[in-house]
Amino acid sequence: MNTNTLTENWALWAAMLPIAIGVVSVGVILFRRSSRGQLLRAVTAHKKVARELRKARHLVEEAVSRLARLNARAGKVKPRVLQEAGEALQDARSLEKIAGDQVQVATNQVRRVIFEEFPPSQHERLRRKFLPQDVRENRPFTF
Repeated sequence: MNTNTLTENWALWAAMLPIAIGVVSVGVILFRRSSRGQLLRAVTAHKKVARELRKARHLVEEAVSRLARLNARAGKVKPRVLQEAGEALQDARSLEKIAGDQVQVATNQVRRVIFEEFPPSQHERLRRKFLPQDVRENRPFTF
């Protein structure tokens, strides 16, 4: 390739950039519509809400410990501060419940994508790979 080729075919070279951008964007769109792309988005959303649930649980733990510390010094703490700590604990627990519900929805979305987009021979392998394991206790059910 020399300067003569560039000067003679400058329009061809200029047209290659939009064509390359178009090919890449079509490839991205096709990947997002594919079964792997849908599964990737569902798993990413599941990981995001699972992270939010971990944060919410940490907030509940902090609120519980703060309320326990304040209750231990109940004689020296203003009642308003105790009430606010109790309300903060209730708020943290409600946020934890909401985050838990979101995790359940995201888990169901991953299950739906696996069920609808992949053949049955791959279902079990994909569930083991992308969904958290259900912890089953060996103890019998008791009241």
